[in-house]
Amino acid sequence: MNIAVIGCGNLGFSIAKGLANKQKEFDLNITATDPFADLDKIRAIGINASRENPDVVKNSEIIFLCVKPWIAKDVIEEISPYMKKGQILISPVAGLSIDQIQGYCSQKINVFRIMPNIAAAINQSTTCVSHDADDEVVDKTMQILGILGKTILIDEDKINAATILTGSGIAFVLRFMRAMVEGGIEIGFKSDTAAEIVNQTVKGTVELLMKDTAHAEALIDRVCTPSGTTIRGLNEMEKNGFSSSVIEGILSAYHKIAK
Repeated sequence: MNIAVIGCGNLGFSIAKGLANKQKEFDLNITATDPFADLDKIRAIGINASRENPDVVKNSEIIFLCVKPWIAKDVIEEISPYMKKGQILISPVAGLSIDQIQGYCSQKINVFRIMPNIAAAINQSTTCVSHDADDEVVDKTMQILGILGKTILIDEDKINAATILTGSGIAFVLRFMRAMVEGGIEIGFKSDTAAEIVNQTVKGTVELLMKDTAHAEALIDRVCTPSGTTIRGLNEMEKNGFSSSVIEGILSAYHKIAK
């Protein structure tokens, strides 16, 4: 299967790399295009690289549109004459609706609107998906998207919300982890040791949460003993606005993208 990745910024490169990791397993022929990117860096992950969108698009079954929102219309109109009925366009472009994409194309194509995150590079993205596509291509496309990590079908009107939880969410989690590392340094660890402890603790917490049937609050209760250190720490965090600041941060980011 021929796949084009148009745009190799942070997200486009992460998608290209995730696909490249599995290209032999899924018999993929991947070409990434970008007018400004370092093509040697792209080729180094084991895929083709080009600066010419039309030639790549007309020979691809699936096209990932990974460009900035303000140039998306121009890029779609550039490649539209070279697209064929039945081709699949997958767009993680923020704020660009399926109807807008269809409107920019000269003929109706299969459109998937997605919101992944940069963990796609290691095939661990959370990718939210909505689509306007023929039934016969949905399963095939979802299989390709599944290469990047876990896929979750959602209504298109939830894509902006998904952008915050999955796209921005990585930064939110990393900031929390960095704060834990800084706290670890305060209580006596070297930074690399604190980071190792925090990284594995977060990894183990996620695995536990995903494999245990209990709610997160029930797992918290398992850790908190009466008059113990954990409940003291949690209560101090809440007194300083931990949960409310996370919620407000998510709402603020959502209102920004929803404007």
